[in-house]
Amino acid sequence: MKKLFFVFIAAMALNAGIYTQDLIKCMVNNTSPNDVKTLKTWIFFGFAQDKDLSKYARISDAQKEAVNKKMGEFVTRLLTQNCPNELKQAVKYEGNGAIQQSFEYLGRIAGASIMSSPQAREFLTGFSKYIDEKKLNEVLK
Repeated sequence: MKKLFFVFIAAMALNAGIYTQDLIKCMVNNTSPNDVKTLKTWIFFGFAQDKDLSKYARISDAQKEAVNKKMGEFVTRLLTQNCPNELKQAVKYEGNGAIQQSFEYLGRIAGASIMSSPQAREFLTGFSKYIDEKKLNEVLK
Protein backbone atom coordinates (compact mmCIF):
# COMPACT_ATOMS: atom_id res chain seq x y z
CA MET A 1 0.00 0.00 0.00
CA LYS A 2 2.80 2.39 0.92
CA LYS A 3 4.48 1.65 -2.41
CA LEU A 4 1.31 2.44 -4.37
CA PHE A 5 0.84 5.72 -2.53
CA PHE A 6 4.40 6.73 -3.40
CA VAL A 7 3.82 5.79 -7.04
CA PHE A 8 0.60 7.78 -7.15
CA ILE A 9 2.23 10.92 -5.75
CA ALA A 10 5.22 10.60 -8.06
CA ALA A 11 2.99 10.05 -11.07
CA MET A 12 1.06 13.18 -10.21
CA ALA A 13 4.35 15.08 -10.05
CA LEU A 14 5.05 13.99 -13.61
CA ASN A 15 1.73 15.54 -14.65
CA ALA A 16 0.71 12.15 -15.91
CA GLY A 17 -2.85 11.53 -16.94
CA ILE A 18 -4.96 9.00 -15.09
CA TYR A 19 -4.29 6.24 -17.63
CA THR A 20 -0.56 6.91 -17.58
CA GLN A 21 -0.70 6.79 -13.77
CA ASP A 22 -2.35 3.38 -14.04
CA LEU A 23 0.36 2.22 -16.44
CA ILE A 24 3.08 3.49 -14.09
CA LYS A 25 1.49 1.70 -11.13
CA CYS A 26 1.25 -1.53 -13.08
CA MET A 27 4.83 -1.31 -14.31
CA VAL A 28 6.18 -0.55 -10.84
CA ASN A 29 4.19 -3.35 -9.26
CA ASN A 30 5.57 -5.78 -11.85
CA THR A 31 9.21 -4.67 -11.62
CA SER A 32 11.26 -6.99 -9.44
CA PRO A 33 14.54 -6.16 -7.71
CA ASN A 34 16.27 -8.15 -10.46
CA ASP A 35 14.49 -6.01 -13.08
CA VAL A 36 15.74 -2.88 -11.32
CA LYS A 37 19.25 -4.33 -11.47
CA THR A 38 18.84 -4.82 -15.23
CA LEU A 39 17.54 -1.27 -15.59
CA LYS A 40 20.44 0.19 -13.57
CA THR A 41 22.96 -1.75 -15.62
CA TRP A 42 21.37 -0.69 -18.90
CA ILE A 43 21.37 2.98 -17.85
CA PHE A 44 24.99 2.74 -16.67
CA PHE A 45 26.05 1.12 -19.94
CA GLY A 46 24.22 3.87 -21.83
CA PHE A 47 25.98 6.63 -19.89
CA ALA A 48 29.30 4.86 -20.39
CA GLN A 49 28.90 5.22 -24.16
CA ASP A 50 29.25 9.00 -23.90
CA LYS A 51 32.59 10.11 -25.38
CA ASP A 52 33.56 11.92 -22.15
CA LEU A 53 32.74 8.92 -19.96
CA SER A 54 33.70 5.93 -22.08
CA LYS A 55 37.32 6.03 -20.91
CA TYR A 56 36.15 5.17 -17.37
CA ALA A 57 34.31 1.94 -18.22
CA ARG A 58 35.41 -1.06 -20.20
CA ILE A 59 32.28 -2.76 -21.47
CA SER A 60 32.58 -5.41 -24.14
CA ASP A 61 30.27 -5.64 -27.12
CA ALA A 62 29.04 -8.97 -25.75
CA GLN A 63 28.13 -7.33 -22.42
CA LYS A 64 26.31 -4.51 -24.23
CA GLU A 65 24.38 -7.02 -26.32
CA ALA A 66 23.50 -9.10 -23.25
CA VAL A 67 22.16 -6.15 -21.26
CA ASN A 68 20.20 -4.85 -24.29
CA LYS A 69 18.67 -8.33 -24.64
CA LYS A 70 17.69 -8.44 -20.95
CA MET A 71 16.27 -4.92 -21.18
CA GLY A 72 14.28 -5.81 -24.29
CA GLU A 73 12.87 -8.88 -22.58
CA PHE A 74 11.98 -6.84 -19.48
CA VAL A 75 10.19 -4.14 -21.51
CA THR A 76 8.39 -6.73 -23.64
CA ARG A 77 7.20 -8.60 -20.54
CA LEU A 78 5.98 -5.43 -18.83
CA LEU A 79 4.07 -4.10 -21.82
CA THR A 80 2.70 -7.33 -23.30
CA GLN A 81 2.24 -9.67 -20.34
CA ASN A 82 2.01 -7.63 -17.15
CA CYS A 83 0.36 -4.39 -18.26
CA PRO A 84 -1.23 -4.78 -21.71
CA ASN A 85 -4.60 -3.31 -20.72
CA GLU A 86 -3.03 -0.34 -18.95
CA LEU A 87 -0.78 0.22 -21.98
CA LYS A 88 -3.73 0.14 -24.41
CA GLN A 89 -5.76 2.59 -22.34
CA ALA A 90 -2.85 4.98 -21.74
CA VAL A 91 -1.91 5.12 -25.43
CA LYS A 92 -5.52 5.32 -26.57
CA TYR A 93 -6.45 8.22 -24.32
CA GLU A 94 -3.13 9.95 -23.66
CA GLY A 95 -0.91 9.08 -26.61
CA ASN A 96 2.51 7.48 -26.99
CA GLY A 97 3.96 9.94 -24.48
CA ALA A 98 2.41 7.73 -21.80
CA ILE A 99 5.02 5.08 -22.54
CA GLN A 100 7.85 7.59 -22.29
CA GLN A 101 6.53 8.99 -19.00
CA SER A 102 6.20 5.49 -17.58
CA PHE A 103 9.77 4.58 -18.41
CA GLU A 104 11.03 7.92 -17.13
CA TYR A 105 9.47 6.99 -13.83
CA LEU A 106 11.15 3.57 -13.88
CA GLY A 107 14.41 5.41 -14.51
CA ARG A 108 13.77 7.42 -11.36
CA ILE A 109 13.30 4.18 -9.46
CA ALA A 110 16.65 2.96 -10.77
CA GLY A 111 18.27 6.23 -9.68
CA ALA A 112 16.73 5.94 -6.23
CA SER A 113 18.02 2.39 -6.02
CA ILE A 114 21.53 3.58 -6.82
CA MET A 115 21.25 6.33 -4.20
CA SER A 116 20.22 3.75 -1.61
CA SER A 117 23.69 2.25 -1.90
CA PRO A 118 25.84 3.63 0.94
CA GLN A 119 28.92 3.53 -1.29
CA ALA A 120 27.25 5.48 -4.10
CA ARG A 121 25.75 7.98 -1.66
CA GLU A 122 29.14 8.46 0.01
CA PHE A 123 30.83 9.11 -3.32
CA LEU A 124 28.10 11.39 -4.67
CA THR A 125 28.20 13.58 -1.57
CA GLY A 126 32.00 13.55 -1.40
CA PHE A 127 32.35 16.74 -3.44
CA SER A 128 30.85 18.72 -0.55
CA LYS A 129 34.18 18.73 1.28
CA TYR A 130 35.53 20.91 -1.54
CA ILE A 131 32.79 23.53 -1.45
CA ASP A 132 34.08 26.90 -0.29
CA GLU A 133 31.55 27.55 2.47
CA LYS A 134 32.87 31.06 3.05
CA LYS A 135 32.09 32.05 -0.54
CA LEU A 136 28.73 30.32 -0.40
CA ASN A 137 27.81 32.10 2.84
CA GLU A 138 28.78 35.43 1.27
CA VAL A 139 26.31 34.85 -1.54
CA LEU A 140 23.57 33.86 0.89
CA LYS A 141 23.91 36.97 3.11
